[in-house]
Order: sequence, then C-alpha cells, then structure tokens
Amino acid sequence: MNLSADVLSALFLAATIGVGPFWFLMAVRPTAEITRRTMLTPWPVVAIGLIYAALVIPSAGAILGTLLNPTLSAISASLATPAGSLAVWLHVLAFDLIAGRFIWLDGLSRGVGAPLRIAALTLALMFGPLGLLLHLALRPRRPRESAQAVS
Repeated sequence: MNLSADVLSALFLAATIGVGPFWFLMAVRPTAEITRRTMLTPWPVVAIGLIYAALVIPSAGAILGTLLNPTLSAISASLATPAGSLAVWLHVLAFDLIAGRFIWLDGLSRGVGAPLRIAALTLALMFGPLGLLLHLALRPRRPRESAQAVS
C-alpha cells in the first residue's frame, strides 16, 4: 500500500490526538464511570492496532525479512521513511497506552494518590517505560484491603 504523505500525516495526527482522552481520563478522572467503561475494554488499543495492521500487513514480507535478520542499519533504513516512522509511532502509542492502563489499574488497587498517578502517567505518555518504572518504584507495596476489583 502506497499512502500519500498527506494521508500518513493525517493518520499520525489522528492517532496522536486520539489517545489523549484516554490518558486524560486515567490521570484526572481515574474513578469515573466513563473511565472504567472505556479503559476496562481493549478498544482504545484495538483502534490503534487496526491502523497499524492496515499500514504494516501490505509490507509484511519486507518487514519480516528485516526482522528475521535484524541489523541496526536495516532497521534504521526501514524507519527512515514516513510509513516506517508512522508504524513505529503507532506501535509506541499502543504499548504506552497499555503501560498507562496498567499504571491506572494497579494504582487504583493500591490507593496511589493523584501526584504519583499523574507523574507516572505523564512519564508513560512521553517516555513509556520510565513512567512504568516510576510507578513500580514508588507505589505502595501491597494493594489496599478495601480495594475494589476493577478487572
């Protein structure tokens, strides 16, 4: 599939803006019913995954060839295209959102307060694993006894 630069840019913008409400809900409205209804489903990540699949599947043979014999120069060349950069960006958005969802759920069960929750979610949004590491390092060691199951 050969998408134009305008289409790739539109997909980039839509995906980047599209994840914002989920992060906002987890950070600012963690116990709201809309947050639970939205974030306890796979749909936020599935939506990104479908765009990713539509972008990657048509080039799966070439991508698989690079991944089966990876070198830094081959990976760099793959990512140095608008389509390659978008694919990686969608991958990052999806997995950062999965990390954010874990931080949110785990934080609810452990009674994590707003300062740590917001700091960890912000770092996860911007730097993925760093937010998860912050949460894991500073969260209470045990879930609250009165924690409500949210899965």
